[in-house]
Amino acid sequence: MVFNIGGNKFRLVVAVKYSAQLVFIRFVGRHEDYDDIEAGEV
Repeated sequence: MVFNIGGNKFRLVVAVKYSAQLVFIRFVGRHEDYDDIEAGEV
């Protein structure tokens, strides 16, 4: 899941494991830095 934060200036990428009720933070950074990563592979 990808969330826009701060008026789309920052991105938060998380992985959710619903069965264990866990959220794993995979990436937090500027929108420009997000463009350089593969969100599905982080």
